[in-house]
Amino acid sequence: MKPRSQHSRILLSRNEGGAIAFCESCDVLELEIGAVSLRIDSHSLDLLSKLINEAATSMKSYKQEKARFTQEMQQNFGLH
Repeated sequence: MKPRSQHSRILLSRNEGGAIAFCESCDVLELEIGAVSLRIDSHSLDLLSKLINEAATSMKSYKQEKARFTQEMQQNFGLH
């Protein structure tokens, strides 16, 4: 592993949830999410991105379906 001073990092993205930087000298992406850091290659980032997007889409559908079901139950039983 190279000494820290030889790493060349480029910040790709950052928000309140974490950050993603690319280390040119290692050819690795570094994901920081809270206290957790992951080092992955670019192919793995693509797979992780697809996984997270699919989970976000599924969660959105789940919440919509749950809200619709709750509303129908309230209407069927006259609850407010």
